Amino acid sequence: MLCALLLLCSAGFAQSLNKITIKGTVKDTLGEVAPFATVMLLTPQDSQLINFTRSDENGDFSFKNVKNNPYLVKVSYIGFLPLQKYIGASTTEINDVGTLILKPISKELLEVVIKAARSTLSIKGDTIEYDAASFKVPPGSTVEDMLRRLPGIEVDADGNIKAQGRDVKRVYVDGKMFFSDDPKAATKNLGAETISKIQVYNDKSEQSKLTGVDDGKKEKAMNLELKEEYKKGSFGKITGAVGTEERWAGRGNYNRFNTKEQISVIGYANNINQTGLNWEDYGEFKGQNTFNNDDADFGFSGGGGRMYFMGGDDSDIPFSNFDGRGFSENYGGGANYNFDNKKSKFNTSYFYNQTELQLDQIANRLGISKENSFSNTDTTSKLDFRANHSISSRLEHEIDSSDIIILKLSTRFSNGENTNLQNQLFSNADNSPVNSLNINNRTDLQNWRLVGSGIYRHRFKKKGRSFAVSGGYSNINSDGTDNVFSLNRFFNATTINEQISQLNSNENYSQEIKSSALYTESFKKRWFSETFYNFSKGTNAVNRQVKDLQNNGERINDLSVYYDNAIMYNRLGSSMRYSHEGINVSTGLAAQQIQLFGASFSEKGKIPLSNPIDNTYFNIVPNIDINYETSSNITLSGEYSYGVSIPRLNDLQPVQNVSNPAFITLGNPDLKPERSHNLGANVNYWNQSSFSSFNLGMDLDFFDQQIVYNQILSFDSLIRTTTIPVNASGGKRFNTYIWTNFPLIKTKLTMNCNISLNISETPAFVNNDLNNTNNKGYRVSLGWNATPSPKLIFGAGVNANFNDIKYSINEDLDQHIENYGANASIKWQFFSKFFLESNVNYSLYKNDRFGFDREFTILNGSVRRLFGKNNRIEARLAAFDLLNQRVTVSQYGSQNFITNNVANTLARYFMLSVSYNMRGYENKIKKNDWW
Repeated sequence: MLCALLLLCSAGFAQSLNKITIKGTVKDTLGEVAPFATVMLLTPQDSQLINFTRSDENGDFSFKNVKNNPYLVKVSYIGFLPLQKYIGASTTEINDVGTLILKPISKELLEVVIKAARSTLSIKGDTIEYDAASFKVPPGSTVEDMLRRLPGIEVDADGNIKAQGRDVKRVYVDGKMFFSDDPKAATKNLGAETISKIQVYNDKSEQSKLTGVDDGKKEKAMNLELKEEYKKGSFGKITGAVGTEERWAGRGNYNRFNTKEQISVIGYANNINQTGLNWEDYGEFKGQNTFNNDDADFGFSGGGGRMYFMGGDDSDIPFSNFDGRGFSENYGGGANYNFDNKKSKFNTSYFYNQTELQLDQIANRLGISKENSFSNTDTTSKLDFRANHSISSRLEHEIDSSDIIILKLSTRFSNGENTNLQNQLFSNADNSPVNSLNINNRTDLQNWRLVGSGIYRHRFKKKGRSFAVSGGYSNINSDGTDNVFSLNRFFNATTINEQISQLNSNENYSQEIKSSALYTESFKKRWFSETFYNFSKGTNAVNRQVKDLQNNGERINDLSVYYDNAIMYNRLGSSMRYSHEGINVSTGLAAQQIQLFGASFSEKGKIPLSNPIDNTYFNIVPNIDINYETSSNITLSGEYSYGVSIPRLNDLQPVQNVSNPAFITLGNPDLKPERSHNLGANVNYWNQSSFSSFNLGMDLDFFDQQIVYNQILSFDSLIRTTTIPVNASGGKRFNTYIWTNFPLIKTKLTMNCNISLNISETPAFVNNDLNNTNNKGYRVSLGWNATPSPKLIFGAGVNANFNDIKYSINEDLDQHIENYGANASIKWQFFSKFFLESNVNYSLYKNDRFGFDREFTILNGSVRRLFGKNNRIEARLAAFDLLNQRVTVSQYGSQNFITNNVANTLARYFMLSVSYNMRGYENKIKKNDWW
């Protein structure tokens, strides 16, 4: 009887202990402590991760304030067998599991290692590996959904990924490229059920890989390792949807992988504003990203100049941005192929996409001069079409252990059509109307480009001694026509109206060849010298001919131009690098010569319109680069460079562009390059025990000379702005931010915080009067991500943005802009095969100067269910913008004007979708998995 009473008391006491501390020590069989071993608490039922930590330098570990439940304690340590121990509920506040002894790996234990090595997460140097099976997500989830459950990883609403406080730049699938290294291509298209492991690591720069010398430049990369069953055979998913308001969508992917080859096909079509386009696509269309990310320029960065082959303003192309405004119909599809036989790695991908956008918006703009101000209300209706064919290939071949060659080739063909209808009303400072302008412009443009590059590297027997040479070629052609019509009506003038009807023919041709060479040498194992040479030559030809359609197509000499331009770039430099135990310091100097040639003619071969450009700019360019990685996972970095930026091509042409007669642009052939001092610093801290991170960054630019714009304002019978680029001395930009994320409850609730400050002082001119625009921007955002169970994911966030703009030319018109936002989202499996998803977003935009005050709330929700054998069929009923409030709002300030835009976009509609998964989904989430 007494024994029974004691047992009951003991059980009652144990039950009363809701929270306890679990502690222990990790040692090896020789009694030596095992510092920084990974220690995990897992559920006994299915090994779900509950908490984790790392042992300290004495091998001790502890889990404080955890629920008093039975657990599995699992320890992993490099070179030793993983250890797993069951512990029951505790009768005391401290559950001391004693000393856990790790056994070293030996040949006899190799088979045991293979069976036991699987770990929820493991840390090996700078690589963190997650076992995907330990982070359960509801059936039908994407890789992106799974990433949101992983400790130390943040995924924002747009799918951008941060790991250990740094942006993930590349996502590989089984170590291979997936649609040209686009991170979102893999995370948004592959299902979570296909993934076995997720590895996050520091990827070295291409130059460091080639030379074998650590240059301190590292980017976060992620590798998605497929499950064995998905590496053989095929898998994929197809979805179709129809809805109210004539909405429809379709999407699909098919993948076939084996040990040597990967083939993936994806496609989409919809009219629900899912364009699949981003800023990089826009830059590609303009030809600005010609040699981006080809890693073929050796030597330190900075001072290379910017070489714009096309464009200046956005008048020559459709689609100036892709921010969700308007209504779009979209189609796209492509294929990706990888081949890998160890010595040779080959990747190629093709993608086609097209978008037709219908946009209606109202914009209010306030313009400022020294003594006057004006405003204009702009009602715009656009119909834009754009289509792109893109092909890219990469071949890496290892000739032998000392020699390697890398070849890259890409081509792109784009065509677009743009119809732009605008009604603009201009008013003076007392809001009296001055003139109205009606515009009806149509643009057709075809663009073709070819870019290729190659790298050859040879490593000598001496460590650190290497030689590399690269070459590149690009060719860009575009052919477009602008049909321009405008009617200007004057309210206070003897002339009633002014009409323009023109046909502009625009032909652009650009070509560039470039080459680089690099030689590295080592001294005393820690010191390395790098000597490099960079060469490039770019030629550009612009032929713009303007005809007057009101006068039988007669050529307008004052607006027509044939422009030849060439840029020759040479740089010879050397740097000395010290690299040892996480310290990487480089200092260098380079002699840089930029030769700029240009000539303008009314027609090819005719008399020049202005004096030819024949300028040579010689600079000594310094560079300092410091990186330090401490043993406590703190990374410090800093750099200084001197930059020289060449004027844009359009800014050099001394001919007016009157596509919009209210805003005329005129080039300046006397422009000189921009020159600036650029400083940057960054501190990154990563806590491996808590999986929290902290990032502090700063950038500061001082300009010796800038390219700015002189806006000549006319206030007579009409209000007109003529913009001319000019050089100005002075000006600075300063940006700083603090970003941190940390767990509030390990594996259950995380929080992130971002605070940023942007300050700029920009000199410019208004009617030849100097105007210094001071812009201060502040942003604060907080976010929470909760994963209390495999059946529930919850997220929330708030943000506030403030922008103060001050004008030296007219202080009475200083501005204060405010933007606020809040959001919340939930994904919940509420029955065996039923899933609820919902999100809400609140936005508020304010500007007291305009009397602008706009707020709206967007509420979306959906319910889906799995059906059929192996749960291969998924049906979803979704509701978008249930409150019917969606619009797109933006407001910003610049040199001497403030603008706000309001555009209609997709509002309330409902959709029913059905998906088919070739392999189906497992649905093994049990009731006892709930909390």
